[in-house]
Amino acid sequence: MYTLTEKTVMVEGKECTVYGIRYDDEFFAADVSADAARVRQLVGDCNRYCLDPIHLMDVIEDFLAE
Repeated sequence: MYTLTEKTVMVEGKECTVYGIRYDDEFFAADVSADAARVRQLVGDCNRYCLDPIHLMDVIEDFLAE
């Protein structure tokens, strides 16, 4: 199952929260976007459509290109 992750990073001297996606302990993309709602939607879509984790990075790449 895919889950939303959250971490705080420093960007140009300011704290910023970024969101990522984890699939069990196998795959992890740490900082996909600072837009929690968009990443949460992506996580939901990955779970809804039973995305094979080998395709996660391709899906994230497409997501970022939008």
